[in-house]
Amino acid sequence: MGKLIQYSEKAAKQLRKIFKSDKDSARMIVKAVEDYAEHPDKRYDIKILKGKFEDLKRLRVGNYRIIFDENLVIINIYEIKHRQGAYND
Repeated sequence: MGKLIQYSEKAAKQLRKIFKSDKDSARMIVKAVEDYAEHPDKRYDIKILKGKFEDLKRLRVGNYRIIFDENLVIINIYEIKHRQGAYND
């Protein structure tokens, strides 16, 4: 049994927007998050962030970056952004 995935309102809205313009990328994002939740021991492109995003992690999926944190039970997804604007807020 994997971890529970919890999308913030902002992340859910961003995912819906991506789905409208690029269904393949949206499906790839959802699949990558679900795979990570089920098999966190597999190799993924994840980095621990610094600066204002300290204590958060990012998962790279194609041209998108998923900003999240996790504990033993839950993965909290905060943002899903295109790589060009992922760290600029």
